[in-house]
Amino acid sequence: MQNEKSKASKKKADRILYIVIAGVLCVSAAVAGIAVKMNQNTPEDSSSLPVNQTPTPEDDGNILPSFVSPLSGTVAKNHDLTTPVYSSTMQEYRVHRGVDIAAELGTPVCAVADGTVKDVYKDPLMGWCVSLSHKGNAESLYCNLSEGVKDSLTVGATVKSGQVIGAVGESALLELADEPHLHFEM
Repeated sequence: MQNEKSKASKKKADRILYIVIAGVLCVSAAVAGIAVKMNQNTPEDSSSLPVNQTPTPEDDGNILPSFVSPLSGTVAKNHDLTTPVYSSTMQEYRVHRGVDIAAELGTPVCAVADGTVKDVYKDPLMGWCVSLSHKGNAESLYCNLSEGVKDSLTVGATVKSGQVIGAVGESALLELADEPHLHFEM
């Protein structure tokens, strides 16, 4: 019975992850569509367009990039800032600021989009973390990484979408009782 509940829970978590990813992709597509529409120069409205239509670097920075998954795995714990979820480690219910994606220890973790390394640090509760900044003022945060991340990334370095930035570890004391996973936040 417990195993069936666990399988049903994982299926539900997988569906939620796919819905979240689909939502992010839809928003990205909508923003890109609006940007394309705004930059079109048709004869009917050419008199109202500015002379210089080349986007400035500042304008380009406001458009969200395309995102990819940081690793292949199943959602072990959903993001929820309103309904507390059970923490096996703390043995209490608390809000969960990210998505935990279950994976084997040492599984490579990739950047979800082109960006810049904002910080590499050890959080007392979430373990080894990497923060990346992306276009559109987006940031991604990867926690519970292995210790080797401190030697593999430099603050200010540029990373590409899909580039390996670390590996799944067991460094998050707050989630130590959970199965090995990446704690991911956007």
